[in-house]
This record gives sequence, C-alpha cells and structure tokens, in this order.
Amino acid sequence: MSLTYGKTFQIAYVVPDVDAAIDHWTGAMGVGPFFEFPLPLPFEELAVREEAVPLDADIFGAIAVSYSGDTMIELIQPGTAPSTYREFLESGQSGVHHFGTFVDDYEACMARVRAQGVPVLLEGRLPLSRFAYLDTARQGLSPIIEIIEPYPAMHETFAMIREAVDNWDGKEGRRSL
Repeated sequence: MSLTYGKTFQIAYVVPDVDAAIDHWTGAMGVGPFFEFPLPLPFEELAVREEAVPLDADIFGAIAVSYSGDTMIELIQPGTAPSTYREFLESGQSGVHHFGTFVDDYEACMARVRAQGVPVLLEGRLPLSRFAYLDTARQGLSPIIEIIEPYPAMHETFAMIREAVDNWDGKEGRRSL
C-alpha cells in the first residue's frame, strides 16, 4: 500500500485495439471474462489538465475490465478527444499506463497532490466514483497513478465482475455491463 496514494488494486493498459487486447488476455493469459463498459460514460464532471471539457468528450473508444486474482486488469482504447490515453499511444507507447488506487479521503489526497505540484492529467466524477489521474510518471520510474474515491455502486459492480471471474469457465471472454 502506498502511504501517499492508498492501496493499488488495478493495473491499466492503454492499447490501440481493445478487441485484440481482450483476445490476448483471455487466450494467451487465461484471464477473463472482460466486461465492457457502455459508452459514452455518464460524466458529471470532467477536466483534462485542469481545464473543463464537455461531458460528452470522446475520451474513451472502449473500456474493458477483468480480474487476475485480486488485481483488476483494465484495458483502455482511447477515443478521439485529447486525453492522457491518446497522448500515451501517440508517443509510441502501449501497455501499462497507470495503477488504480482507492483513497478514503479524496479531498485530502488531492490537497497533498496539489501542494506537491503533481500535475493532474484527468479528473472527473461519475455515478460510480470520483477520480484523478496524477502525473507520477514524469521521471519514468513509475506509472501514472489514478486515485479513486469509490461510491457504493462501484463496489457492487466490481463485486459482480469478481464473482463472474471466479466462476469463469474460459468461454464467453467478452461481456457487457
């Protein structure tokens, strides 16, 4: 557990093609099933690099999640709008983009982050959570950190996914939420 950012529960990959990534993870890695989020996400607040953007901005092309043990695997295909995901792919990278962490006190964590001068790449609120992506990868020594204040609906959704993963028979590697 990070004393600064809370418990890491998620490893997120930014990929050019979520379908190909799901096929890889379910086939070669034996991880699944992956649950695809319906898009667009219902943002209540959204900012890229501290600037408000339209709530319907095409940030995500596709999002899918599963678990490997206690670790959530998130696959993100960027949309067409500017975002940390699009920047990552356009820089010639794909693969591990960020670690997701749960925080108990979002406001206190964000106050510490801002006091330390850590750039906020993406911040928003959804019915499931409040979140911020922090540019902790500036020296290439760690990935970006996503801090998440989960709401009860997020815990319920993740529990449902976890149950499906625990009972997965290797068939139907792709499902919808």
